[in-house]
Amino acid sequence: MLDPSFHDPHAPGSLVVRAGETLKIMHRWGYAPRIEALSAQLLGGPTNAENLNRELEAHPDLVVQDGFVSLRGQADLISRSRKRVKTHEKLGVEALVVARTFARDLARSCPVVNCIALSGSLASGGYGPQDDIDFDLIVQVGTKYLSYLIALLVGLKYSWKYRRRRLDEVHSTPLFPKITCVNVVWPEDQSQPFVRQDEHMAFELLRCEPLSGAQAFRSVLDRNPWIGQYFPQAYNREWPIELPIPPNFLGRIIAGIHRNSRMERLAEASSRTIAWILYRYVQRSRRRNSEAVAHVEFLRRAKFPYEVFQD
Repeated sequence: MLDPSFHDPHAPGSLVVRAGETLKIMHRWGYAPRIEALSAQLLGGPTNAENLNRELEAHPDLVVQDGFVSLRGQADLISRSRKRVKTHEKLGVEALVVARTFARDLARSCPVVNCIALSGSLASGGYGPQDDIDFDLIVQVGTKYLSYLIALLVGLKYSWKYRRRRLDEVHSTPLFPKITCVNVVWPEDQSQPFVRQDEHMAFELLRCEPLSGAQAFRSVLDRNPWIGQYFPQAYNREWPIELPIPPNFLGRIIAGIHRNSRMERLAEASSRTIAWILYRYVQRSRRRNSEAVAHVEFLRRAKFPYEVFQD
């Protein structure tokens, strides 16, 4: 249950309390936001950036520096975030083009994917040259691993195209760089509503930007009104009306499989096995990199129980 002051703008210290709790969530992901980003993504609802800045500058437990803000003791995140914002300004537009092209390719190749949402550093405005591009998927019931495997296969096109790119050790993979990364696959029945209902889950959904299937994403928000207890601004976003995307040859095969329940169960079981082998191969390739191992463990905790193989 949220502190009542989150929803009462006249409560003493309400703005600072909400800012501090929001910063805890953002710091967990390793960054300190700009004042404008914090004001827009504030727990309990957005506020005016100038008013927020004045409140935060006067508070001893917060550090405001060059337009960024952090909790005291986490000020080292400000310099790191400043660099990431600069690289995002240089690289974000091109990366967004790649993300949109990938989303279209995946939508054409796998029509059982209802929504492809951008997440991670590119969605939050801190994309760096060594990052991959993160996505969350919403898929039809019984197609979780089929959709995940198709997403991996579509991603190989981008790994080949950008094969000379070098990611950092946390994101690197054998043979080719992993340009695109599917972090979460939510079958429809897992979102009606979500079992997990906390501020971190709500923040994940707030940061998601649907590149395909915006209406499906809107339906997920509507089926989870608890998100509004944390971030009511999640419901105030608008996305352009989409034209239907015709399936390609692979997409027509997947659609045919989906119409046959027996074939779909077989394809889902086979896809899980293949995807698990690929997943374990990548994880084993990173086992001597303590930073990469720690990053994977963090993601498992942060995404629980929705990280791909946590079922």
